[in-house]
Amino acid sequence: MAILSQTEAQDILKKVISFSTADECEANMQGSLQGNVRSARNSISTAGATDNVSLAVTSYFGKRSGTATCNQFDEATLRRCVQRAEEIARLA
Repeated sequence: MAILSQTEAQDILKKVISFSTADECEANMQGSLQGNVRSARNSISTAGATDNVSLAVTSYFGKRSGTATCNQFDEATLRRCVQRAEEIARLA
């Protein structure tokens, strides 16, 4: 997935927070763009680039906390990520 614009990231984060039923909820997004070049016999043989965006959701129930991560941002995946963070927090 390509690096998101500020508006796209804010929209996703607002949606994630709205799905939460925890006492507190924290959502963090991180993105990276990496490149590589491989050379052999004094010439470039391969080159490539990768980009990655991930979301970490931490839910709190009192002093208990749980964190879940995902790197897909459709509504169903976001809901599952929030639910997993909340399940982990309840079990902590």
